[in-house]
Amino acid sequence: MAKRRWWQGLFARVTLAYAIGAVFLSAVVAVSSYTIAQNRLLSVEEGRAQSQFFSNANQVRRGLETVTPETDAEAKANIYRDIIEQRVRRTNGSRPLLISPEGDQIGAPLTDKDLPLELREAVISNRLAQTRFKAPDEDGGDTRFVIGVSLNDLDAKYYEVLSLGDLESTLSDLRLILVLAAAVGGLAGAGLGYYSARRALAPVTRISNAAKAIAAGDFKTRLDLQTDPDLAVLSSSFNAMVDALSARIERDERFTSDVSHELRSPLMTLTASVEVLERRKASLPDVAQKAVDLLREDLTRFENLVEDLLEISRMDAGAVEAEASSFGLTEFLVNVIAASRSPEIEIVHPNRDRNLVITADKRRLAQVMTNLIDNARKYGGGATGISFRQIGDCAQIVVEDNGPGVPSEDRRRVFERFNRTSTDAGRRGTDTGVGLGLSLVAEHVRLHGGRVWVTDRVDGKPGARFVVELPVGEDADAMEEMAV
Repeated sequence: MAKRRWWQGLFARVTLAYAIGAVFLSAVVAVSSYTIAQNRLLSVEEGRAQSQFFSNANQVRRGLETVTPETDAEAKANIYRDIIEQRVRRTNGSRPLLISPEGDQIGAPLTDKDLPLELREAVISNRLAQTRFKAPDEDGGDTRFVIGVSLNDLDAKYYEVLSLGDLESTLSDLRLILVLAAAVGGLAGAGLGYYSARRALAPVTRISNAAKAIAAGDFKTRLDLQTDPDLAVLSSSFNAMVDALSARIERDERFTSDVSHELRSPLMTLTASVEVLERRKASLPDVAQKAVDLLREDLTRFENLVEDLLEISRMDAGAVEAEASSFGLTEFLVNVIAASRSPEIEIVHPNRDRNLVITADKRRLAQVMTNLIDNARKYGGGATGISFRQIGDCAQIVVEDNGPGVPSEDRRRVFERFNRTSTDAGRRGTDTGVGLGLSLVAEHVRLHGGRVWVTDRVDGKPGARFVVELPVGEDADAMEEMAV
């Protein structure tokens, strides 16, 4: 199963939905507000510039009308300067430019070369023209508004240029404020989403926690009935489901326990009968001797099955008593391997861990190792080796085989009871079983406060790698507490 990202959870999705919605609305409001404010401020500023321009243009016209053919050049120059310096108002900070009938340009430092060509051509064509343009970087780089008119009857042209730099600065500040407001709105939306999600999904969280507790084996967990009619139905249905599930599991456990105990009596009778036959095996025909051997093999398997079922029944009933003791792990594994059906298995460990001592239930841990060795023999072509090492406060014991391995999607289910899936470790070989061996391994390891898992071999070769991790420093009292 692929690891789920944090943003894929329902809680995160609700919070993100609120945050994205708030950011979107804040952005729409911010863009709309900025556009409206920009257009409004430009319209007001340019409207004032136009009013002043028309008033100044009338003053320029009156001043130019005082020039007669008899006026000498020096007097004309004085009149032109008087028009720009005295008659033209500059309350908005605009710069005027007068092009006289003689072609002189009055209004330094502004000249017609500072104006857009399209505007000058429009004015030359005897039209009133206005536009915005970007000033060169060396001249400030600000946006400017220019308006011009041709005084045809006087053969003169008049322009006014207004810098919009202050307005641009104001709009820049406004833009920054709106961006910050949008960000704050997004954060506020995320906070609202977080709060709303916590309130709205609180029942789902309670149900999730209850489901986790039930999955962990606590079948006493129940949901409080809700006053909300929809949630009340959900809570009552959930509790009814837990009651039904608990009753079903209790029936199954009782059935397993009863069947296991009932099988012991006929099993003892069969065992005694087979022992009688084995004592007289030499006097039996060859066919009968083979039948006795097959019967003994199946009877041994039957005995192991009954013992496994009884062990599981005791664990389910909480009647397991651990007998903890301290022992050397190397010597322990040597004895377990020698008593197994695969005595040729080698033990590998770091030199520093050769004298590693652990505290555990020796009998149950021996059953864990025996089951793993038998599992490797049946389904993995035999164990290729057993290794152990100490990691922190834990000891890791590894059993590897050279079989086909366990698919990743079945690595958790392989430790479940009666697991018989088509891709599990129980189908790696031709031997068949009921799926209790690895389940008992998991139960015994859990009893010791450890864990067990299966992976691929680290050397890249085909095969499974079963890892048992046990705490090293547990004392006998702690083991007794875990067994209760």
